[in-house]
Amino acid sequence: MREDQRSSDEPRQKAGQRPTSGYYRDEFGRVARFYDFGIRNTFRVVGGERMFRCGIVEAAQVRPGHQVLDVSCGTGTLVAMLADCAGPEGRVTGIDLSEEMIAVARGKHSAGNVEFIVANAEDIPFADNAFDRVTISLAIHEMNREGRRNTFGEMHRVLKPGGLAVVADMRPPDTAFTRLIARFMGLVETETLTDLWRIGLYREMGDAGFVNRRRRLAGHGFFEIVVAEK
Repeated sequence: MREDQRSSDEPRQKAGQRPTSGYYRDEFGRVARFYDFGIRNTFRVVGGERMFRCGIVEAAQVRPGHQVLDVSCGTGTLVAMLADCAGPEGRVTGIDLSEEMIAVARGKHSAGNVEFIVANAEDIPFADNAFDRVTISLAIHEMNREGRRNTFGEMHRVLKPGGLAVVADMRPPDTAFTRLIARFMGLVETETLTDLWRIGLYREMGDAGFVNRRRRLAGHGFFEIVVAEK
């Protein structure tokens, strides 16, 4: 069967066949059981986790019946929210490279229109043009430059023409409040974050071929949500 004849639910190939950066912070596997607790409490200072994630859901404009992919889904909190919008006739797939994160996600969510797969964001195992919406949040800044380029390329490849991609992540601090939060985040983040800030999320999405980009601020200005089309 030719690749363009496969259904959106059929993996394109085994993970690892596409060249990847090889960069990954494996400590995420070690903290998977505590990730939700940490995120929930960290977000208290920027308006709350649910408000942030609701902003992503609103930007994605998921409709009943949509096929949705959440890249680097972690423990699946956003996947569940997107699945509510896609309805029983739709489907939301979450992928993450951490087996531990996926295990937690599967334990939390068992809806029939949700699935979780261990897969590399740089080598998404689905056919071209498979999804109506593709999202990624709080993960791009964890990747090196090559990894970000590969991930955006894969997100663009699996998104249907006219579909929406939504990317949410930290933005360069430009107020006293955001500079204070950034100083705190600097204790746990790596140079990949400052490298992303040097180039800019908006620009990197454009370099990957996404068009009609627009962005909004979230979390008291500490985050930005960029929406774009294929």
